[in-house]
Amino acid sequence: MRNLKLIFLPIILVISACSTTYTAETDQNDEYDFSVVKTYFVVGDDHFKNPVISDIDRNRLNQAIEEELYLNGLNGSDLDSADLLVSYFVVTKDKTKVQSSGHYPQYGYSSRYGHRYGYNYSYNHVSSKNYTEGTFVVDLIDNKTKETVWRSTLTKPIKSFDNTEQRDQAVAVLIKDMFEELPR
Repeated sequence: MRNLKLIFLPIILVISACSTTYTAETDQNDEYDFSVVKTYFVVGDDHFKNPVISDIDRNRLNQAIEEELYLNGLNGSDLDSADLLVSYFVVTKDKTKVQSSGHYPQYGYSSRYGHRYGYNYSYNHVSSKNYTEGTFVVDLIDNKTKETVWRSTLTKPIKSFDNTEQRDQAVAVLIKDMFEELPR
């Protein structure tokens, strides 16, 4: 089963940009002064080196994060001199969605003499769908104290994509949504 996930997830690593809108949950250290932050360095998932994230997707995520931070007025820097370190990781969970539908009697009549009319019997149809839900977490870490000062978390069903353009666009939307409430 694990090998199946390793094959499945790199193809669809990016948490999907579905038509449904998802809002990232953010948390921050209220005592941290974000106004003094000028530089960052993306460490990504170097601590975890999650095997479900391919190098292609890792580069895609890093680039989208760098673009979003640049739009927020921050500049890239080297590891030693950056104000913030940007770390991320992905957690997946297999889920099952169960749906049932059916028809029920709308009208019926029966007598002990065998008279019947207008009776519609009921039946149920139950279907289930297995899917994988992904949670993507981004941490901003103060480079001096090595403490997390801001976290954004987004959970969505994982979706596969037909081409590279769709994956690039899904990553850009994901990162934009996650950094929406970044203190400025």
